[in-house]
Amino acid sequence: MSMNKIEEPSTAPSPDQWYTLSLGSTFKDHQPSSKFCTLRYEFKPASIDKTQPGALHKTKDNKVSVEFNNNQPGKPKVTFEGNSGEDYKENDAVLLFDGHSFRLERLHHAVKRLRHNRLPGESSAAASAASSAADGGSSPVEVERIDIGDAGNS
Repeated sequence: MSMNKIEEPSTAPSPDQWYTLSLGSTFKDHQPSSKFCTLRYEFKPASIDKTQPGALHKTKDNKVSVEFNNNQPGKPKVTFEGNSGEDYKENDAVLLFDGHSFRLERLHHAVKRLRHNRLPGESSAAASAASSAADGGSSPVEVERIDIGDAGNS
């Protein structure tokens, strides 16, 4: 495999095959229990443990913090802070594939410019180099599982 080619994940849809497409709860329910948002990071370090879910906290004044476990044992969690941006339009959606079928869900909010909170002594140049090496350049869209909570319930 070439170093520049991005390999499809093992759950990627097979070509030349028909799949079931369903509308998710965000299209069916008047008050859906789940809401979907997009997160845009200014920088995302390689030290994020991608095998564990993250946590998102939103305050009443639209401040957002996102927290992930660190993949380096004994190191503190990787945190980001930003603001909840604009709401999406009614026809903006995301298509999710679970390995067997597709589900369409409405997008609700965009969180932009999440800034990585660096610890004292943590070098942004070293972290940037580690992230670039780990990502191998540009990458496709990633889906992250993030548990939602409010600022009062950490």
